[in-house]
Amino acid sequence: MLNNFSLFQYVENTPWSNTPQMRFLSSMQIRETFAANLKKYRKAKGLSQEELAHQADLDRTYISSLERCVYAASIDVVGRIADVLEIKPSDLLRERKE
Repeated sequence: MLNNFSLFQYVENTPWSNTPQMRFLSSMQIRETFAANLKKYRKAKGLSQEELAHQADLDRTYISSLERCVYAASIDVVGRIADVLEIKPSDLLRERKE
């Protein structure tokens, strides 16, 4: 009988660095990508950090910290920010081709 777990190489609680995704972006690169996109989309929308924070029900200093790569945003925060910016959450995580 085939073991169901043999079909999967990793389990949910495996650290990020042990997963295949690590080949594409390190955790710091993801933060930098998110920070750059957050700032780009926020400015394109004409919002200050304070206005974005208020609309997303976050603290202004938290938005500043995200843009400076001090903190990593949770998936819930990424969604709330994307809603305010009227973009898809994935847009905030997509590497820009320059």
